[in-house]
Amino acid sequence: MKKERYLMWLFFLVLGAVTMKAQQYQLKGVVHDEVGEAVIGATVIVEGTTNGTSTDVDGQFTLNVKNGDNLIVSYVGYITQTIKINGQKEITVNLKPDDQLLDEVVVVGYGAVQRKNFTGSVSTVKVSDSPLSIMPTSNAMDALRGTVTGITVGQQTGAGQSPSMLVRGQKSVNGGSSPLLVVDGVIFQGALRDIDPSVIESMSVLKDATSLAAYGSQAANGVIMITTKKGTEGKPLVSLSTSWAWSEAAAKPDLLSPADYIRKNNILSGLDENADPTWMSKFEYENYKKGQTTDWFDYSTRTGLMQNYALSISGATSKVNYFLSGSYTNQKGVIKGDDYERFVMNSRITGDVTDWLQIGGQMMYSHNNYSGASVYDLYQTTRLSPYGQPTRVNGEVNKYPVNEGGYRLNPLWSVLSNTIDDHDIYNTTTLKGHILLKCPWLRGLTFRMNGSFSLENIERDYFTHEGYYVREMSGVAIEDAESYYTDAAVSGYLASANGYTSRTKNKSYVWDNILNYNGQFGEHFVDVTAVYTRDSYEYFYKGYSGSDFSALGNTNLGYNGLNLAATQKISNPGYTKHTDVGYLGRLNYNYDQRYHLSVSVRRDGSSVFGAKKKWGTFPAVGLAWTVSNEKFWEPVAEYVNNLKIKASWGKNGNQSLSPYQTLSKITLGQQGGLPYAFGNTDNVSWGQRITAMGNQLLGWETTQSWNFGFEAGAFNNRVVLELDAYKSKTTDQIFWRSIPVMINGLTGMYATMGRVDNWGIEVNLNTINIESKDLTWTSNLNFYLNRNKLKELYGDGKDDISNGLFLNKSLGAIYGYKNIGIVQETDTEYIEANGAQPGDVMFADTDGDGKITSEDRTILGYSKENFRMGFGNTVTWKGFTLYAMFTGVFGGRGYGMASNLYAYRTLSDVNMDNNLNHGWWTPENKSDKYPRINYTDGRYNPLQNYSFVRLADLSLAYTFSQPWVKKMHINNIKVFLSAKNLFTISSWDGGDPEIRQTIGSGYSYGYPLARTYSVGLNLTF
Repeated sequence: MKKERYLMWLFFLVLGAVTMKAQQYQLKGVVHDEVGEAVIGATVIVEGTTNGTSTDVDGQFTLNVKNGDNLIVSYVGYITQTIKINGQKEITVNLKPDDQLLDEVVVVGYGAVQRKNFTGSVSTVKVSDSPLSIMPTSNAMDALRGTVTGITVGQQTGAGQSPSMLVRGQKSVNGGSSPLLVVDGVIFQGALRDIDPSVIESMSVLKDATSLAAYGSQAANGVIMITTKKGTEGKPLVSLSTSWAWSEAAAKPDLLSPADYIRKNNILSGLDENADPTWMSKFEYENYKKGQTTDWFDYSTRTGLMQNYALSISGATSKVNYFLSGSYTNQKGVIKGDDYERFVMNSRITGDVTDWLQIGGQMMYSHNNYSGASVYDLYQTTRLSPYGQPTRVNGEVNKYPVNEGGYRLNPLWSVLSNTIDDHDIYNTTTLKGHILLKCPWLRGLTFRMNGSFSLENIERDYFTHEGYYVREMSGVAIEDAESYYTDAAVSGYLASANGYTSRTKNKSYVWDNILNYNGQFGEHFVDVTAVYTRDSYEYFYKGYSGSDFSALGNTNLGYNGLNLAATQKISNPGYTKHTDVGYLGRLNYNYDQRYHLSVSVRRDGSSVFGAKKKWGTFPAVGLAWTVSNEKFWEPVAEYVNNLKIKASWGKNGNQSLSPYQTLSKITLGQQGGLPYAFGNTDNVSWGQRITAMGNQLLGWETTQSWNFGFEAGAFNNRVVLELDAYKSKTTDQIFWRSIPVMINGLTGMYATMGRVDNWGIEVNLNTINIESKDLTWTSNLNFYLNRNKLKELYGDGKDDISNGLFLNKSLGAIYGYKNIGIVQETDTEYIEANGAQPGDVMFADTDGDGKITSEDRTILGYSKENFRMGFGNTVTWKGFTLYAMFTGVFGGRGYGMASNLYAYRTLSDVNMDNNLNHGWWTPENKSDKYPRINYTDGRYNPLQNYSFVRLADLSLAYTFSQPWVKKMHINNIKVFLSAKNLFTISSWDGGDPEIRQTIGSGYSYGYPLARTYSVGLNLTF
């Protein structure tokens, strides 16, 4: 009985303990910062639940908890703490500052440095797991547009195409402006299309001299450092992501209505504007009578579709790190026929063989397919008659919708006629590896050897069948036109059929040897790096062409039958080799985390320069002072917790020459064009001829730059402000210089001369506006202004008007006659002095002589923008994340201008064409904006401001965290909706203002910007 009583008491004790453990009780607490001040608005939440609260104005909180709970306490700028609940009734939490922002590692050339010790200017975008990672794109550089100051990223002009990029303004008149790409610490010599956006962890843009110094001769145009993903410790992760994106043309040209089209051409034909359009071709007139019109822009465009699929497997242990991925992209652009396909595989593995030896390797393979007839310019869609006929009676494409003419072609003739065979393939394989040795007896001393080899094979086959050249006669009725497309008629063009095939191979390697030592000695930190590097690039080309298949009688084999052509030609085999060698010495030093110094010298040699200018030396110095680490700053540290002032100076180079450009060139054999017959025979001997004069003094284009700035963090980095101001001077630019006529008629040669100065301001502001239990709102505002000025040209102190180059003016100057309105009947003095008539454009008499002459020309404006801005916001609420990015390009003060002739002028050089929708001057409607309908003065160059503000990116994502997700053994599920280029606010006429799209005077319109809507899913197991 006593035993049973004991068992009963034991049961109740256990039951009570279990009940007590499961029973919730009220916990009180207070949260303090590092100096004992109350933390207001700190988030306190029970781990794995939605049970949470925020601290009040005294830093206090009350929360229901139970034993065994883990309490998570967090606040922006401080290290998150986890507290185990074990019966406490009251707790005090002391948060410590989170120096993660300061301790962030900045990837620089041949190494990395903590941001708090960095003296240069760099902007970093964390792509992985940010809203940028879910925006649909086929190009990695899209993530930099609007998010980074100091860099201009252009729009893609076709499926799978690469955008243009410009860092800190145009420094060279004739040289290249593309920045250097470095992937995982090694110079990348491939194409942007080979980089899979889904494997990018982060990207950094190096901009000032100390940041760029490591790459010396190749760094004057900036450097973009790309870091790819790697594994994380723990169980292997399998990640799957997919997205579907539908696109449409974001801007459509506003053309004349069919009725206004008839009015315009009636008047130009000498008829009453409401007369019957007897000038129409038979095709047109039939459609006019039927009231049948064609919107040629809609006819040529479509709803594009881009599909992205990516799969990766990654993981890591204490000794091995691996990442494997594969992705597939299929993109159909907004213009019919513009198709692109890409497949990319990446693998990366690193292993610590011993404590002092690490070996790593990477492999990347990309397959890019642009095959198929395509169109990248929609000029025809803006000019063709709305009454033209796109198809024949049988429904097949009609080549000449109006009548035969060079600029009357159906815009999709090459795409829909099945008369063009196009094979366009790019295959690239890149192999990379490294060996890292850590000196066992001297801590901090390492030696790393990087190696990279890349091979790109380009297959290009193109054939134009005889059917492409079919001709029609004007005046033929639509029902009779089929006779010109019969097999018998088409065979008459076999002599015009032609094609070519080519094979290009680009082979390159990079070899880096990096010796580094870093150590802490009390309050002194030293980081010393020595580098020896080599890289080489080889280009191979071979191809042949064939034309005239009339003897064969058909072109069924296309480019596979070029050997059967009557005329066959082997293209000149091409081969070039470019080799560089470089040495770098760099010292980074800081004292007590307050005073920072970076000194480097890079010595470069390149095979492309003249014999006497092979080598260049590029020094750099950077200084920084972390003011916030000084004792005198302590009274204000709770408000401004970080302040660093920095300055740098240095030189960088630009390899703006092609291989062998410094050498004299001769032609041999028949290409020399110098035949001579010796004696009385038919045998001809061919001479040789000098075609280019070499210059052994051609050397480095050098940019010397200064950078000044500061970084400030306030309220525990809730507000972070960065400002950089810079000035640069680029000298020894490459120009074609006229020389006295020499033997063989040579009149010029390349020489180094000229100077372009740049200066600019970059501002980047990051704020955490709200941070609470469920809601977080962060913002980024950036501002970028750049100015350049041509200081020296050919050494004679004169402007080069024909090429638009003016001393002490900005590059991109637009020169001509200033338009001040339209001549009216009352402007008799102007009419008499200049032989003008009412409705003409009135030009400014800048020299005051009463007449308009060439002396009245002046600079009308600059094609360069005034400044750029970006404004991004990220709002997270529970599992939702909303992201919006606005970008803007702004003009003013003469900047941001571009020619837009047909936004004002009506008559073009093609009869009976369409035009942008605007009126014209008439005696009854005396416009002061648009000239008379038949005005064609070549001096007229109207400018428009292309400023705009655009909602560039918008996305909404939801991450599931419910218990059922874990039960399904899924780590993460994210679904998202996104859109790009949703709307644009601009006064520009004709198309998209960013690419200044309009009807050009050179028979061009360009590729429309795409507006994209997408849905997607990310899964991690």
